[in-house]
Amino acid sequence: MKIVLYIIMTTIFLSCTKKTKTEKHNFEKVKISDEIVIIPNQSQYLFICKVSKKDLDNGFAKIDRNNDSLKIINIKNDGYESTQIEIVVDKNLKVNSAKYLYTDDVVDGSKTEYEVIEAKININKNPFKEGSKSIIANYLLKIKETYISSKFWESKKIKEFYFNGKIECK
Repeated sequence: MKIVLYIIMTTIFLSCTKKTKTEKHNFEKVKISDEIVIIPNQSQYLFICKVSKKDLDNGFAKIDRNNDSLKIINIKNDGYESTQIEIVVDKNLKVNSAKYLYTDDVVDGSKTEYEVIEAKININKNPFKEGSKSIIANYLLKIKETYISSKFWESKKIKEFYFNGKIECK
């Protein structure tokens, strides 16, 4: 039941998220390559395309493609923590947007905001020319995390970190 609640809450969050700043990030183009984009000594999270979302704790991936864009959705949820990534790529292989969300089951009144400030993606083939089957992609997101405490005497804490992901869709 807790997993279903997390899925519903994060789906609503991702669909209602708006940029609080007027700046728009200029992300790089997607490279067609088998090269792995990774930071040394950094964990890489694997997301596998599945028909059903039943097994979210092992990493769920979904790729939706239409004529104009490709949407990559990654979800990992073990019941205690949830990580969700959404990346939108246009038909010219330009990354239009990238979103990251992390939640846990700790309720202390604090709030954490995430903003993807850099996104690098390597994909093994062009999904607009060769279809979205048998895709393997690696990505690296640079994320700005802003922690806002519920205690008025504590100031905001801002840090940046990297998230490495790999998508396999057979």
